[in-house]
Amino acid sequence: MSTDTIPTRIIMIGVGGATSSGKTTLAKHLQNCLHDSFIIHQDDFVPPAENLPVDPEYGFANWDDAPGAIDWDRMAAFLSDLKKGGILPSNHQSYDSFNETRTVPVDDDQIVQWRLQSEQVAAIHQEKYGEKLIWALIDGFLLYWDERIISNLDVRAFIRVPEDIAKSRREARSYHTPGEQYLFWLSMYMVLIWEIEGDVWRDPPEYWEKVVWPAYIRAHKHIFEGEDIMGNLNGKVKELVLLESTEASMQQMVNVVIEKILDFSAGTGRVS
Repeated sequence: MSTDTIPTRIIMIGVGGATSSGKTTLAKHLQNCLHDSFIIHQDDFVPPAENLPVDPEYGFANWDDAPGAIDWDRMAAFLSDLKKGGILPSNHQSYDSFNETRTVPVDDDQIVQWRLQSEQVAAIHQEKYGEKLIWALIDGFLLYWDERIISNLDVRAFIRVPEDIAKSRREARSYHTPGEQYLFWLSMYMVLIWEIEGDVWRDPPEYWEKVVWPAYIRAHKHIFEGEDIMGNLNGKVKELVLLESTEASMQQMVNVVIEKILDFSAGTGRVS
């Protein structure tokens, strides 16, 4: 039988966490561990800059507050169609290659071993069910805000990072952005024109304190007991794997999540 005629089953893995928590780095390592896989970045569903809401109090164009930061209808429809059809649309483009990410190496031999295991799991699944397994890694800073997104995820992981660490990492980075090339920041002392050179966004002064971290808290407090983002998970996002970036190395996080992925794929991976 031609591989083109074999039905495809997509297993979706969510890798969430605050901006600069290490989620994209983790997703890329996981992709290397899974022999037939790809990454979908939530950032690819950000509206054009000219369509973003402007914070009424501070005058910032708001790239981070959950309700307006993502085109939720488009992302939900994309994931639903992907899971049903089993094919990544050929016209899907990602801006991630333009973004700066930290290099956090992991053991190459361990990656090879995980990749071999993933090949074995896929081969067994295909022999047993007549389906080709493909893993889709969904990487996002607001991944657990919209139930439509969560419901499409088969394996769910979340990296928690302290504010000071996330802030220092973010300040060292720049981001590719869609849309207009000019944003404006207003304050009671001055009017500053903040230019995005070559469609690359760098945070204006106070953007972290006024927008980024408060938006992160609002978008995630519902999944923690007492709405304390440094507390325990409350179970609202079922089977969410919490990864502590200050306690686990990137290698350890890779190992924890890939074990979960392969267990799901080999056991309950075939869902109705």
